[in-house]
Formats: sequence, structure tokens, C-alpha cells
Amino acid sequence: MQTITFFATKGGTGRTVSTTALASGFLAMGKRVLVLDCTDEAKGDPKRDTQSTLQRWRTAMSANGVLEDRLQLLACTTREDVDDMLASAETDGFDNALIDTRVLPKEPQGAALGRADLILSPAIGVFEAKNVVEGINEYLVEPDNVLGMIPGCRAGNADIPATRAAFGDIPMLRTELPWSEAIGDQVINGDIGSFTTSLACEQFATGYGRYREAQAAWSAVLALTVEVQWALEGMRLQQHVSEWDLHALKKEASA
Repeated sequence: MQTITFFATKGGTGRTVSTTALASGFLAMGKRVLVLDCTDEAKGDPKRDTQSTLQRWRTAMSANGVLEDRLQLLACTTREDVDDMLASAETDGFDNALIDTRVLPKEPQGAALGRADLILSPAIGVFEAKNVVEGINEYLVEPDNVLGMIPGCRAGNADIPATRAAFGDIPMLRTELPWSEAIGDQVINGDIGSFTTSLACEQFATGYGRYREAQAAWSAVLALTVEVQWALEGMRLQQHVSEWDLHALKKEASA
């Protein structure tokens, strides 16, 4: 079983939305997925109005027909919870574990980070990215399995280059998620693929624009999931270098 922990020492960076989006992507690949809730909301009661964000998302996923044998959500409040639940899931044949964490990495977040095969640090803007980098430098000693990611930019696509630059030397996933209803409202709509299918309509029909936007979001989620899977296997997408760039680099090197 491969374990991914989402880490950011600031609220509102996109940890939970990234966790749920990636869960949909892995499910679409036929994987069995465990999601561990190590957030401040983990103690919410699923039978009451105090449900956590992830519990409400799981309810929406159930409404889409995603059963417990394919997707499990468990709350963790201690280091022992993390260790026991990961061990049990691996024994039960789950393929991926996704761990959403709170802002500051105390227990059980320390265990979640220690057990991670890959740590993903999301940011939705320049300010968030700078805070994420500060947190990585402060709490993670020589992190060699950390990747930055952009789960949509709050200020729009124009802000993406600056957000990437704010990550500095932290390696990043190449795939970005769009700022869209299909991704942002997963707590209401559940599985992104199922939500996209529910909007399907013919061109020029009412709601076609909404459907195309959801299609684009779903395509991005699938692309991100594939890239994350490659990262888990030790592969990275490299930035494309054009022939003109190569010429410039050679010219600079010979100068």
C-alpha cells in the first residue's frame, strides 16, 4: 500500500480538496482507497450535525454509490490510530492511503508524515505557497519525498506562475487543478467523475458550459492522479525544453 500525506502549515491551502480529488482519481483507476482524517475536525460525530468536512464528503460519495469496500474514511486522533489503521488497511488489501492533516504537525500528524511514501504540499496562491515553504523548512528535516502542488489558484490562472515561483527550490507536480465547481464542491457533489457524468448534455443545450467545465476539471484530476502515481514509483515529469531553449543553454554554456 502506498501512503500520501498532505502537509501545509496554513489553513485554506487546499489540503482537504486535494485529498478528496485524488481519492476520486485513484478510485477511477480501480484502486481501493483509505482516507485518514487527522484534521482538527476528526472528532466530529458522523451521526450528528457536527460532521467533519471529510465525513460530509464521504456521505456524498456514498450517494454516488461508492461503497465501503472501495473507499474507507477513518478518523485519527493519536499516533497509534495512524499506525493501526494503516497496518489494518494494508492487510485488507487497500492500494492507497491518503492522509489529510491539521495545520501544525503534532500527533497524529507526526506519524502520518513519518509513514508517508509521498508528501504533497498544496497552495492556492503566492501567500499560501510562501507559508508552505516555511513550514517545510521548519518541520521537515531534509525532505526528499515532498512535492508542491497547485489545486487551483484563487486569483485565476494568471497567478499560477507566481505561485510556482514562490515554492522556490521545492520540486512541484506539473499538473494543476482548475478552480471549478466540480472540484471545489466535492462535499456536496461527491465523486468528481460521477458529478461530471450527471451534467452530460448535448452541445448548445442548457448547461453545456457547466458540463464542459466539469469535464476539464475531471480530466485534470485524472492527469494529476497519474502523475502522483508516477511520483510514488520514483518518476517525475520534466519541464519541456524547446529546441530554442536548448540552443540558448548551449550558447550560454560556451560563453
